[in-house]
Amino acid sequence: MKKTFLALSLSLLIFSCGNDTIDVDSKHVSADEITNLDKGIIDIESSISSTIGGKIFSIPSPVQMSLLLKEEIGIFNEEMTSDPSTISNYSTTHKKALNMGVYGADLGYSTIFENSTIAVSYLASIEKLADDLGISGAFDESLINRFIENGNNQDSMLVIMSDGYRAGDKFLKSNKQHDVATLILTGGWIESLYFATESYPHKNSQEIANRIGDQKSSLVNIIELLQVYNQDEYYSELISKLKDLKIEFDAIKYSYEFVEPETNIEEGLTIIKSKTAVVIEKGIMNNIVAKVKVIRNSIID
Repeated sequence: MKKTFLALSLSLLIFSCGNDTIDVDSKHVSADEITNLDKGIIDIESSISSTIGGKIFSIPSPVQMSLLLKEEIGIFNEEMTSDPSTISNYSTTHKKALNMGVYGADLGYSTIFENSTIAVSYLASIEKLADDLGISGAFDESLINRFIENGNNQDSMLVIMSDGYRAGDKFLKSNKQHDVATLILTGGWIESLYFATESYPHKNSQEIANRIGDQKSSLVNIIELLQVYNQDEYYSELISKLKDLKIEFDAIKYSYEFVEPETNIEEGLTIIKSKTAVVIEKGIMNNIVAKVKVIRNSIID
């Protein structure tokens, strides 16, 4: 059980939720916030926020992406996930870190859809990559004990995942492994975006389109972070492909309708009712789907 939790915790570097409260601004809110707040839910765990190399950045949590896909699609698609048995193909540090991110997102996706059999295979591969990368000591005994005590409670597990992310993030930064942290987050983000772009054509869901469109700022952040750690030009090809993808994202348009928010003073809640929608022309969406697939496959190859 402890060994399994260690591997799960390591994956939290990629797919767990952050714990930063959303600052409610009725005139400027992201599509992620709108998705949840239109349903009357203040979501305080919708993104991963961190500081790497002096740069503050925030990317939507892949866990939230998987939760959205479960709500909108409802069917687990094993063909979207990567093959954990290909771990032996990854010999360089940057490939191992990127694919640890990919496996983490896959683990999150399979866990959200309660497919424990497939999840176990990702746990083993994540643990092996963590050992190879020298980050298996990121998590302490208290997290393990909490997992054992709350293993059957999904809400508690999400809280523990958040704590696991912060512990792993602190470990990587204190050990000056910012480049590894960046690559893990990049791999997880790309896999999560791949899930969305592969799922969208099956239903043409506006909620999924909103989530895809909301990745524009994350894409910019990731490109900038990769450029910081590209002294040896290991990431040049990936950066070039991401910049090409950004061209498509720059063509996305957004519509916004302001509706007066409701405030419940007694409960301390503000419910935002304004609506933001992403407008993506069919040709642009097709290009995004195709380019994301190429980038993702170049990572797992």
